[in-house]
Amino acid sequence: MKRVIITILIAVSLTNLKAQEFTGVHTSPYLPFVGMINQPAELVRDSAKWNIHLLSAQAGILSGQSFADNDFWGTLEKFGFHDLKYFLGSEESLLYLKARFILPSITYKLNERHSFGLSTSVRADGVYNSSNDDFIKLFKGISNPEGLEDIKDEYFRSLVNGWVEYNAAWSTVLYKDDHHLLTGGIVLKFLHGLGAGYLQLEDVDVMFDKEHIAHLDMKMSYGFNESLGKTIDGGDIIEQSGDFGIGTDIGLSYSHVTDEQKMRGMPYKYKVGVVLADFGSIKHSKTKRQASYFVSMDDVPYSRFEGIQTLEALKDSIEKSIDIEKNTGGSFKTRLPLTLAANIDYCIKPNWFVNGTVVHSPNYYTSTVRLITRSVWRSNVTVRYETKDWGAFLPITHSNVLGWSMGLAGRYRNFFIGSSSLLSSLMKTGSGQDIVYFGVHIPIKE
Repeated sequence: MKRVIITILIAVSLTNLKAQEFTGVHTSPYLPFVGMINQPAELVRDSAKWNIHLLSAQAGILSGQSFADNDFWGTLEKFGFHDLKYFLGSEESLLYLKARFILPSITYKLNERHSFGLSTSVRADGVYNSSNDDFIKLFKGISNPEGLEDIKDEYFRSLVNGWVEYNAAWSTVLYKDDHHLLTGGIVLKFLHGLGAGYLQLEDVDVMFDKEHIAHLDMKMSYGFNESLGKTIDGGDIIEQSGDFGIGTDIGLSYSHVTDEQKMRGMPYKYKVGVVLADFGSIKHSKTKRQASYFVSMDDVPYSRFEGIQTLEALKDSIEKSIDIEKNTGGSFKTRLPLTLAANIDYCIKPNWFVNGTVVHSPNYYTSTVRLITRSVWRSNVTVRYETKDWGAFLPITHSNVLGWSMGLAGRYRNFFIGSSSLLSSLMKTGSGQDIVYFGVHIPIKE
């Protein structure tokens, strides 16, 4: 299989591990489209009659492994669905590549109680998980097998999912008085599939001998739709597959302020919100290729796998070398990366805020491939100074899977740029995350 993920991701730009996207500026009340992406209940709180969103994008690699190439953009160029050295880089290696490119969109505030929005996003996920780095020894060329430890019950799992979202949002005031404001919102998503596919090696057992691989057992399965098949064959990298789906985001937001705090220029003393995001799925009925194998080999020369650098070459080598049991299927489903999030925004004094966010991903594509064996939790604390004209953001994030990162972001009126991992990358600490983003919109008053 040739470069699948990186071709799609460069085409649509890249984004963060799904939590609060644009982490850092996601706390800003002056960026309605960022609010609509993460919390639809915030849309009605914006004062502009119209917002015309021109463009926003985010780029990032989030990994639990160390890359030999420390250059961020160089890694993006070289990384592909096929390249073994990036997949099998270290013990318990885990890698996320995610994409979101928001096309020109619009919001409209009908009155003080109702706001609407229409937006289009191109998104893609890539998730890769390997249990042990001993796999890679098979493909480096083994000249001295002495000391090699047998491999038992190891795995490699990977998935790519690309889609276009056509979103219709509605946000409304549920309750309002002088000191309290409760708003709600919902986003209905019409989903159009792009490239999607998976590959996994399970129950990998290898017994080494001095002269050959004494025994190799594993289960191998893969599948990808027609759109991804055309990408692999060198065709249109963002051709839609014809598969459709439905999704939704739902959110609530409550804020409290006293008369004294209003007089001091504070928008609220605190604001709390909850959101369920990315509930939905796409069934890929137009499967280009799909198969599963049980592989069992004995007395295999070490030269059999020497020089193999791609997963496609590994698959071809196995298929051509032995008799295998093959099962085929006709379709597979990819669910959206469902998340549950809660946050609190606290105003310390006029223009000074601290935000706390907790996000849980209970089912990260496990319906297609059992990519991650534990629940994904992510927490974020962002300190910011912000006025209507400009803002500065300091996000600090921790994930139970990927560790922690620290970033820096800024906003000048309707333009923002930043990174949720810049400072930790400069300090060469954290877990190897590199994330940048930008965006611009035009508010129009009555």
